[in-house]
Amino acid sequence: MKKLLNKTLLYYLILSSGVLILSGPCFYFLIEKLYLDDVNEAVLLRRDEFFKKNLPDLKIEEISVWNKFNRDTRILADTVTASKDQIILQIFYDEMVPEWEPYHVLYKNIQVQGKPFVLMIRLNLVESQDLMLTLTWLYLGTLFLLLLANFYITRLISSKLWHPFYDTLQKIEKFNLQHQQVPVFEKVNIIEFEKLNSAVSKLINDIVKAYQIQKEFTENASHELQNPLAIFRNKLDLLLQNTSLNTEQSEIIQSLYQVSGRLSRINKNLLLLSKIENKQFSDTERIDISTIFQQVIPYFKEQALAKNINIVFDKQTTKLYIIANKGLTEILINNLLLNAISHNKENGTVTIVLIDNSLEVCNTSANNALINDIL
Repeated sequence: MKKLLNKTLLYYLILSSGVLILSGPCFYFLIEKLYLDDVNEAVLLRRDEFFKKNLPDLKIEEISVWNKFNRDTRILADTVTASKDQIILQIFYDEMVPEWEPYHVLYKNIQVQGKPFVLMIRLNLVESQDLMLTLTWLYLGTLFLLLLANFYITRLISSKLWHPFYDTLQKIEKFNLQHQQVPVFEKVNIIEFEKLNSAVSKLINDIVKAYQIQKEFTENASHELQNPLAIFRNKLDLLLQNTSLNTEQSEIIQSLYQVSGRLSRINKNLLLLSKIENKQFSDTERIDISTIFQQVIPYFKEQALAKNINIVFDKQTTKLYIIANKGLTEILINNLLLNAISHNKENGTVTIVLIDNSLEVCNTSANNALINDIL
């Protein structure tokens, strides 16, 4: 996933590059047109200058000398078939280069001492091509520098502009519901960010209040249920101690005693699940799983002996450390061993294996093994 700032810069650069690249050909053809117009204007200026300054005093015998010293303004015999009085594009072989080069040429009929000739005025366009190439490279260089400058300037401005948003995001990420400390957002002069901070503050306050109410309700409900259950069980204990009860009455009272025990366990389990859901077991420490199993296994000896189950503790590694809440870890291990014994067969085995960074608790059973995908 990309950052919002980087994505914004990417869109901006794509748009800017597209506009500048598309404007490149327009720029090129505009400059070319302006230059060619300037060349044509120069051709017409030479024509006017020739008619004003040179043609009135020109003699026929001077034409050869004139052509020798004027490569681009020549006087030709009246045999030229090219279009007259308009500027055209022609290719000439330039002996000085030497190569074929393009020219803008004007042919015009003139009279020298009463005889017809053709005046040819031309200007080389190779210089214009060189100029256009130079301008193109200059434009590309300017385009690159402009995009680079836009990138860094936009990044700098955007980072400052989006600072309140990232500050709000950072405080939301650090918010911990168990601490119930509502983050205080900095004052901003941007309406959208101010509305965001206000909405987030209200939402967090509502969440904290709802969490506190739920937590108090769970604790109170558990306490209110636990006390009557304890009183009920005490009364049943007293009744069971009554020697005047017959067998049927004793069985009924014993059944109620067992039901009250299950209700008490259900109440404790619901309270535990609620605390886990509310993340009230946030304290963690480095725990050795091997040590906890060694402490817990003796408590299950009687349940195991009742079904003649053998508990095997295979420590292929002496220590297995995890970072967790110790109370929850002990509850988890107790449940694992209890279930492994309860759902075992007579004369079965419970095997606990510690291998490197893994723990396995296996039991024997007359039933098929559970499918891993549904666990």
